[in-house]
Amino acid sequence: MKTTDRGIFLHRLAYSDTSLIITFLTKSSGLKKFIFKGGKKKAHSLFPMSIGELSFYDRKESSLLQLTAVDPATSHQFQFDPIKSTIAFFLAEVIRKCVHQDEVDSTCYDFIEQKVEELDASEDYQYFPINFLVDFTEILGVQPYVKNDSGSYFNLDEGTFESHSRIDLREASGAPADLIRNRILGNGTVDYTRMDREQALETMLDYYRIHIPNFGVLDSYEIVKEILHA
Repeated sequence: MKTTDRGIFLHRLAYSDTSLIITFLTKSSGLKKFIFKGGKKKAHSLFPMSIGELSFYDRKESSLLQLTAVDPATSHQFQFDPIKSTIAFFLAEVIRKCVHQDEVDSTCYDFIEQKVEELDASEDYQYFPINFLVDFTEILGVQPYVKNDSGSYFNLDEGTFESHSRIDLREASGAPADLIRNRILGNGTVDYTRMDREQALETMLDYYRIHIPNFGVLDSYEIVKEILHA
């Protein structure tokens, strides 16, 4: 039976000389993988975090669905910007590490689609990777808890901001922790240094490795880190 759905493109893998295996986060069915026959010639409009209208069929002999067509659902320009497109690769990899196949969560999908719109419209994108990681923790159910506004020590193991250091646990402090705490509280962004932004990003990735099973190392990290050096 032919099915249609809306999806955010995350990843492609060569399947044959002409076909691809493609991963989408779909609105109705969660994370799904498709075989796209002839996709190498048809997938010119697919770019990480692009949003499309999908047409596909079930395949009884495989868990892979058969994708027949992908039409752009929205008009975006971020894929033509070298910095924003690098951020898009980073976001797509983070999502694939955090979202389980077939896990349907409309709140998660809507959140990510909103972030695509924000990335496309953003003019100040040096904080975008960090802010995404911080905001995404709420959707994933692992958002750090700020006990009070003066909590300057970010306890990564317990996921709390505290007033006192605990040397027995992994923690972050100073400007990187302040950046993360202010984002959680919705405070205005302070003009942090390049090093502060880089350390805050590394802190959030460490936090994900602790609280998201099998998160591991991101292939796109070293590239996106260069954005914070600009």
